[in-house]
Amino acid sequence: MHRLGIGAEHRKKRVILIADETTVTVVHLTTGEILATNTINPDRSYWRNTQKEPGRWPGSFS
Repeated sequence: MHRLGIGAEHRKKRVILIADETTVTVVHLTTGEILATNTINPDRSYWRNTQKEPGRWPGSFS
């Protein structure tokens, strides 16, 4: 099973997923706004939204 990271702010929104061999794009059903773009990596179970800056990662404390 794979999970797409699109962000908690988009929870319960109706979306359309557009997928090809390398990318999944999440589009808001009503507005057409692109909510997320995720690069497919079959070796990972979580595919992060490449449109957002990564959050805090373990070991990245200043």
